Amino acid sequence: MADERSQLRSTFNQVALLYDQVRPGYPEALFDNVVSLSKITPDGKILEIGCGTGQATVPFARRGYRILCIELGENLATVAQKNLAAYPQVEVRNIAFEDWAGQENAFDLVISATAFHWLD
Repeated sequence: MADERSQLRSTFNQVALLYDQVRPGYPEALFDNVVSLSKITPDGKILEIGCGTGQATVPFARRGYRILCIELGENLATVAQKNLAAYPQVEVRNIAFEDWAGQENAFDLVISATAFHWLD
């Protein structure tokens, strides 16, 4: 079962470009609501777990937030870096979240758009 889950977890990485092209985006109002409800300040720092190709990252980056993206899939991380190249305040790290050595109280908001269920 663990091998099957691991294989499923990496499925999107195998088709990263296709995933980026066909995956529906998120409504802009969703990001406005997250900002409003979280009360993150304009200079806030966001940790995104499982950024994929950056579809949920770009709207936060456009709003000027500093973002650290953790992405397991090498191909997904590469596409995300390309999609986020215009935003120097965004960094994409290709590492499993479980292996990443985080820093306590370093972020004002933690997000995960349709990836959190893949974490142990």
